[in-house]
Amino acid sequence: MKDTDGVFTQFYETLRLPDYFGWNWNALRDCLKDLGWLEATRYLLTVDNADFILSENPEERDIFFRILSDSVKYWAAKPQYPRDKAPLHVVLLCSPDSYTELKNQVSRA
Repeated sequence: MKDTDGVFTQFYETLRLPDYFGWNWNALRDCLKDLGWLEATRYLLTVDNADFILSENPEERDIFFRILSDSVKYWAAKPQYPRDKAPLHVVLLCSPDSYTELKNQVSRA
């Protein structure tokens, strides 16, 4: 996911986003706050090599991390989850050397 198209493609293919997905940041945020097309009781989103995602474009990287953070907060803020859905959780995997910097970037988002 070196560029935004890579991010959108990866999410589209992996999460099987609906055909109406708009291929932009707002559309990704909307889909992560819906997840109604997925038949699951829990949502765990694991991002491998998170320290390299959009590493050449810090502004887009901040947007990406903010969307993940906003989506997790959205699910966590629901006063009561529907019985067939549970909150979204995100795990960012990175190299040990990148952990502190990645944690700081996510915290700022």
